[in-house]
Amino acid sequence: MPEKAVAVVDTNVLLNLALPVVDARPRAPSGADPLKALLTAYDVHVPASVLGERTDVTGSGDLLSTAADLVFQAANHLSTHDVDDPLEYGLDRGESNCIRLANELEADLFVTDEFNTTNYLLITLALDDRNVLFTTPRVLRTLATWAVLPV
Repeated sequence: MPEKAVAVVDTNVLLNLALPVVDARPRAPSGADPLKALLTAYDVHVPASVLGERTDVTGSGDLLSTAADLVFQAANHLSTHDVDDPLEYGLDRGESNCIRLANELEADLFVTDEFNTTNYLLITLALDDRNVLFTTPRVLRTLATWAVLPV
């Protein structure tokens, strides 16, 4: 069995992939579990600060809080790393630590939800290999192409 690609993901990626699973509204997507698909298809790594950011949104009982609880339940499927010495690019601590980790691991993917923002440019500049930069929609499309998720 081939080795899984190493993916480093930021907090918002994990939360956004968990949302369809916990959204019980009648018009919510159903059937697919994008978070589970990511964790199954890739060797997912996060800085410890990412899980710390996740705890900042728990406890309120809203949709985002419920998604954060799901991410916490799935934490044993994540490889967590202590990352110190954040980059000096004007990014928040979590993004900065994710970039440092992606560079240290020579990750195959760095997944972010910072597209269409100035931060996307800063992330591109901070990564040792900008070809590893992916957005959540791109990863979802790839998982659908591989038939890991339904189209």
